[in-house]
Amino acid sequence: MRSENVSVAICLATYNGEKYLEKQIDSIVSQSVSSWTLFIRDDGSTDGTQKIIKKFAKKYPQKVFNLSGLHGGGNSKENFFTILQWVSEHKTFDYFMFSDQDDIWLPDKIALSVKAIDSDDSPCLVHTDLKVVDKNLDTITESFIRYSNLNSQVKDFSHILVQNNVTGCTMLWNKSLNDLIDFHPDSRILMHDWWIALIASAFGNVVFVKTPTILYRQHDENVVGAEAAGSVAYIISKLRNYKLIKKGLQRTFGQANIFKEIYYHRLDASSKSILDEYLQLPAKSKLRKIYLSLKYGFTKQSTIQIIGQFLFV
Repeated sequence: MRSENVSVAICLATYNGEKYLEKQIDSIVSQSVSSWTLFIRDDGSTDGTQKIIKKFAKKYPQKVFNLSGLHGGGNSKENFFTILQWVSEHKTFDYFMFSDQDDIWLPDKIALSVKAIDSDDSPCLVHTDLKVVDKNLDTITESFIRYSNLNSQVKDFSHILVQNNVTGCTMLWNKSLNDLIDFHPDSRILMHDWWIALIASAFGNVVFVKTPTILYRQHDENVVGAEAAGSVAYIISKLRNYKLIKKGLQRTFGQANIFKEIYYHRLDASSKSILDEYLQLPAKSKLRKIYLSLKYGFTKQSTIQIIGQFLFV
């Protein structure tokens, strides 16, 4: 698909991001295709973030729109959904993307993602790898996927119920998928990117592009950052905080429940069966949980993570 012939809405959520925001927006402005529109909503920053947003909105009045007056937000997930809901209800676009406030988009990010997406009208989500960098943009690792011990080939509904491998700031999805998104706020929805990945895995297709399209900046203020999963330090940290592992697994059942409430009537028979089996897991014995998880694919994405999952399931 030719990227210059499509329209792309970019949703950028900000909060106290003045340190890196200007360079992030500059990297969007410098994309190799120009068929994008940027919608920014600030969630009550107390630094100079809002001043930067107003500057870009004034400089590019047809390309950059300040939605900071919209009611909503409270955290990054709700801020992103507030922007996306407004755009979906008031504008028409072929594709949609999320942007964090502190990264750098590589020049062909939009073009590569549009090229990779399915050409038909079925729901489709594209995501890519990222190059992890420090606050000064010096490389930490060439691949976020490898660094985080994620399996980029995992895209089936059963696995995504348990663990998300789609990074929101790399996503591009089509209107068919966007039309399926329910914007009813619910604390059981864990993250905006995970939620959309779940919808895509249940009703459409998830495509991974191995080429990094972002410099993913790690710094002290990251809401969600990259971890060197599989390292000795990582394993020790997880064992020391095993209650967080158990709580994290428990929260996936809450998310599965709200997914069932909204989408069950639209699922095919196979996906209904998978969702029902997953929601029945908490009532099973430990051995039965392990057996059913292996049978249906309710597992995390690396050996060390699966071992941890089964220890605390």
